Amino acid sequence: MKKLIILCLIVLVSSQAEANYNFAIHMDSHPWAREDPKGAQAEIDTVIKLIENKVNLTAFDPKDIKGLADWVAAHTEGGGNTLILTGITPSTIYPIGNAKPDGSLLEEFLDAGNTIFNTGEYTFYTSEGPAETNGQVAIGHVVDVPEAHVWMGRGPDAWQGNPVEMTPTPDGKDLIPSLKKYNTSYPLHVEDFDKSPWELEIALAENTKEDLRVDPGVLFNTDTGGRLGIFIQVYVGDVPHPGVSWGEIMGEFIVNYYLPETLSVEPIDKLATTWGELKSPH
Repeated sequence: MKKLIILCLIVLVSSQAEANYNFAIHMDSHPWAREDPKGAQAEIDTVIKLIENKVNLTAFDPKDIKGLADWVAAHTEGGGNTLILTGITPSTIYPIGNAKPDGSLLEEFLDAGNTIFNTGEYTFYTSEGPAETNGQVAIGHVVDVPEAHVWMGRGPDAWQGNPVEMTPTPDGKDLIPSLKKYNTSYPLHVEDFDKSPWELEIALAENTKEDLRVDPGVLFNTDTGGRLGIFIQVYVGDVPHPGVSWGEIMGEFIVNYYLPETLSVEPIDKLATTWGELKSPH
């Protein structure tokens, strides 16, 4: 009987933890990606399908930038929540023109011990209309690492004519069956974070020819518990091999590593939040 009670408690705790995996996805991509005949929405649909039955997922229409900001504000305190950006960072969480380089809603969310996953354009690309409005310095502002830039080469003006070839690591091969060698435009340069609290938690694909460049990969902040992950950040001219799907790659990573190895060890009371009246439109 005692064993049965313990087993029931384990199942109850596990189900409670799973029920409190709070995720939001903002379903907006760069206009170039939306013009792709295959469609960025197909990739968004893929990641949603892979995770929606395993987490509390709220999906926000591209135009619902106020609703997304409300969700981020409501899920900042306590940490343990996850925001997925698919190419555009709305001005409601990071103002255009880097108008709030310190203390943005996005930065506060990350600093509170939450997670942000980005795909598509460079990390924290903000565009409401056809033109970009913040430049690559946004990532440095949000993570408080001015040296951080996600060009092909290392440094603030390191755009290169050729994309960077990424090779799956052993972890990448093990955790993400769909991951293969591909080209990226905006990898993380791990050396940028050497003198900061950010550490490389996991590299899923890498290039080591000039410096350690990672994409996909996840950084962990040892001071705040926040995480920043990037998944196939590519400029339209460097679209990866047609067999590479960021939706599959991100979804497989979340299911195979992030949920069981990361969120499952967080205290349940830290994960618990209030959803209020937010509803998923999908």
